[in-house]
Amino acid sequence: MQQKERQLMQTEQYRLMARGRLAACRQTIEGVESMAASAPNWAPSIPLQAECRAALEMIDRLEQRLDRKLIVTIVGPTGSGKSTLLNALAGSDELSPTGIDRPTTRQIVVFCRQKTDVDELLGEVDPGQVTIRLHSKGSGLQHVVLVDSPDMDSTESAQYRPLLEKTIRASDVLICVLNGENPKRRDAIAYLKPFVDHYPGSLLYVALNRCDRLPADELRQHILPDLQHHLQRSWQSPVRAVLCISARGHLSDPSWPPDEQPLHEIDDFPKLRAAILDNLDQSGRLVDARIERAEHLAGLVRTSADSRAQEVKVQLQAVRSEIEQMEAGARLAAMQAMQASLGELRTGMQAMFYQNLAGRWWGPVGWLVGLWARFLMAGAGALAVLRFGNPALQLWGLVSSLLRRRKTRAAVEEAVVGGDWQPALLKYRLAVQQKWPQISDRLTAAGFLPAVRSFSTVVPEQGPFARRLSSSWRSALETVMDRRAAALSGFLLQLLFNLPTLALMTLFGYRSVEGFLLNRVLPSGYFLHASVSIALVWLLSFVLLQVVVRFGSGKGLFKKAFDSLLKDLDGAEGLLPSTSIREEIETVLRLADMR
Repeated sequence: MQQKERQLMQTEQYRLMARGRLAACRQTIEGVESMAASAPNWAPSIPLQAECRAALEMIDRLEQRLDRKLIVTIVGPTGSGKSTLLNALAGSDELSPTGIDRPTTRQIVVFCRQKTDVDELLGEVDPGQVTIRLHSKGSGLQHVVLVDSPDMDSTESAQYRPLLEKTIRASDVLICVLNGENPKRRDAIAYLKPFVDHYPGSLLYVALNRCDRLPADELRQHILPDLQHHLQRSWQSPVRAVLCISARGHLSDPSWPPDEQPLHEIDDFPKLRAAILDNLDQSGRLVDARIERAEHLAGLVRTSADSRAQEVKVQLQAVRSEIEQMEAGARLAAMQAMQASLGELRTGMQAMFYQNLAGRWWGPVGWLVGLWARFLMAGAGALAVLRFGNPALQLWGLVSSLLRRRKTRAAVEEAVVGGDWQPALLKYRLAVQQKWPQISDRLTAAGFLPAVRSFSTVVPEQGPFARRLSSSWRSALETVMDRRAAALSGFLLQLLFNLPTLALMTLFGYRSVEGFLLNRVLPSGYFLHASVSIALVWLLSFVLLQVVVRFGSGKGLFKKAFDSLLKDLDGAEGLLPSTSIREEIETVLRLADMR
């Protein structure tokens, strides 16, 4: 009892592991499908997604019948001997009728132990098109179901090919039977190509029937090598082996006509029978075969994606470089256009920056920073105080700033939204317009849809885009200002600038208090000199701070904000259309490295 329980636990554990491997295969295929979907302008992504969906459906069916009997289907053209092979494998001459008028031209014949073995197959095809032959003690049928399929090239093949294709899709193992007297039937081999692709070598067999009718030397030296070469070239994959068989020779009563006696004893039928009814007819092979098939499908999808992308990899790498150069040139042109209006933005940017600093600084210098921020908000003319020149003009600048408070507030608002974006956008559009026609030609040559030729693919509409730019600029400017203000508001830096003023205040304050306590009267000139000294050191510390701020809030601040804006736009889906095209190119290049 314990041994049975142990075996049951091992079986359940193995099934869980198998489902995990199937999930890994499904994840691989879904990853390829997702990548293909993220490159909608690349034409091959459409059939690639269809392949992924078909492969996922197959894996779902494999998981549903994970430990069900293996369905072994025999396929081939008219006259290849499929029905004879089924009879030989089953050991019954009358199991599947043979000859030109046999019913399998229009239906499938299933050989199994019990009717429930065919339930899954009946779920795929019309039950009225299935003939079931039961053999409760059939040799080698404990874990295998044998299926004889309709002819793929009969006079009624067009009508019954859907039945054949459904049967193949529901199968686990495929035996492709070819007529040894006409082995290289191009139509039959070409027709089987999309189906054999879905089977790994261990689950795909090619049987060259009626080889006993061919001279042994010709068979070994010419026919067999030529067929293997032809199959490999047509199916674009190595064929594991071509088995030379004589199915008729293994019937109970072959009834050889006088003129069709075997010419030799070359016959791989025992190998084929052992592979199907011995090796596959084991409980352990049920799950293994499904896993092997699923992993083959996942590999097939990866190979398909890789081969499609490899064809255009070099072209797209060159196009990617051209797009990057185009965008760099367009950004430079836009930045130069904005820098031309930097003078208009600088007033508002400096006022914003000092407002930010005012909330961070403490001490005497911090008080002046707050007052200076108020002066800047009072009017743009307040900046004239720092300029070298006529003191009277500097004083007039301060007075006029108080009278133009509204203008300064407007300057701050303009700095927040980035001013007028139209000149920058126009420069950007012109720079892209010069390069895009040539780039789009290269993209279409690499498989991209003609829609990428449209100029709107890489350049957005000015109105909505300008509003998006204003919002993004505000965020970028505030972020850069916060970082720079934080860098200029460290405790040690504030202590350094405040310490001289605090030291003088402390010194003169100490002497004043000491004189008061000792009833020692200090002369009035002492207090005048003390006040002047403190004021000079205080103002000098503030001026030095302004020099430091000048290096952090001029063009450098603008450039950092502009670079941050571009970075945000590159990372924001739909803001820069050329970014989307670049991402599609990157996706295709990643597909080229799938294997």
